Amino acid sequence: MTIAEFIAVGVITLAVIIVVALIVRSRTSTESGESSTLLGNKLSGKLSLSSSDLISKRVDEMIERRVEELIDSWGLATTEDLEQVERRVDALDRRLGELEQRFNEFRNDIRRKIERLEARLRELSESEE
Repeated sequence: MTIAEFIAVGVITLAVIIVVALIVRSRTSTESGESSTLLGNKLSGKLSLSSSDLISKRVDEMIERRVEELIDSWGLATTEDLEQVERRVDALDRRLGELEQRFNEFRNDIRRKIERLEARLRELSESEE
């Protein structure tokens, strides 16, 4: 699945959360309207808050589980995955730099040896003439 599809699922999930929150809010507002005393209003408000907090907490837990399931099932990369890849790339880049330096040293060493061999070969060919 693509990122656009993941975003679409997120938007739909957010819409569901908003609808649930609106339903909870409408229920708590009708309940608090029925209470006639000041103490009754405060108690129903506190009860409504705690029940809406509980619902919000449950919805958050459900979304968290769903997001983790989507990440796993779709094989999406997380920030932690990207940071791990960046660390690996940095390590490989350092190793590649070291290998390149060693290769250049080896190439220069071989070039010097070839030059010495060619010089000796010229000396030998001149001495034979």
